[in-house]
Amino acid sequence: MGFLDNRINFSIDWYKRNNYDLIGITPTQGVGGSIYKYANIASMKSHGIEFTISSKNIQSKDFSWNTDFIFSKAKNEVTELNARSSVMDLVSGYGFARQGYPVRGLFSIPFVGLSSNGIPMYNINGKITNTDIDFQTRDNIDYLKYEGPTDPTITGSFGNIFTYKAFKLNVFITYSFGNVVRLNPCFNYQYSDLSSMPREFKNRWTVPGDEKHTNIPAIISKRQYEDNKDLMYAYNAYNYSTERIAKGDFIRMKEISLSYDFPKSWITSAKISNLSLKLQATNLFLIYEDKKLNGQDPEFFNTGGVASPVPRQFTLTLRLGF
Repeated sequence: MGFLDNRINFSIDWYKRNNYDLIGITPTQGVGGSIYKYANIASMKSHGIEFTISSKNIQSKDFSWNTDFIFSKAKNEVTELNARSSVMDLVSGYGFARQGYPVRGLFSIPFVGLSSNGIPMYNINGKITNTDIDFQTRDNIDYLKYEGPTDPTITGSFGNIFTYKAFKLNVFITYSFGNVVRLNPCFNYQYSDLSSMPREFKNRWTVPGDEKHTNIPAIISKRQYEDNKDLMYAYNAYNYSTERIAKGDFIRMKEISLSYDFPKSWITSAKISNLSLKLQATNLFLIYEDKKLNGQDPEFFNTGGVASPVPRQFTLTLRLGF
């Protein structure tokens, strides 16, 4: 729809979808030599809405200001799933399917505090423990806490274009809300001279009584580990606990660009039909993010073992037309 001689235009899209016989991996009895096979194991429902508005805020002879705003919201839910996920699948950070939850839901091991010697402890089916944790089990996993989807439920952008005579300034912002992020698994039961410790360790447990003031576990000694090698499970679980979750919400300054179109009177004698110069900067900075991320980029996380954020980019472009 458009109003005021199309000075304001907006559109709304809405959808609802039911999916059946979705394909996924399921364990079998091993007939044919393969334990895990692809099969039709799931059903899912989803719905969403997208709202777009474009406006010409100012339109004069020498100056104009145009705005484009996009808002999108989407949700999904697995309604049937003929497969069982392990604890590690559900807490890893990539998101995994579980019936009654989003298709890429993230769960955590419930952290209940530090012991008197700084070892993290957990509530596993009503039992407080720091070592009795089975990451591969697919049974009795209802103790896991659901944190939220790894896919954002709200996304969009906000763009403004300003023109003054031959100059054009574009300011483009993107945003995303509604998901959670697993913080980088940087805690370990032992470290060496080649290890890089996380900055959180400045607030770690160091002496008895610190467990009342901090949730950062102690660095255990080699003797402690030799006496109880199961402590590796305690520190691995801490990486996937309720303490290592942050909101994935962010607002990013995605792009700022400035361009200039040279007057035709300047370039006609050189037999050039058009000439423009553009300076563009992308991925400049985050306007808003969860402080718990501690520098970790909420838009990018490891998938397949290797991933890196898109760096800041600065581009100078000269365009010629003959």
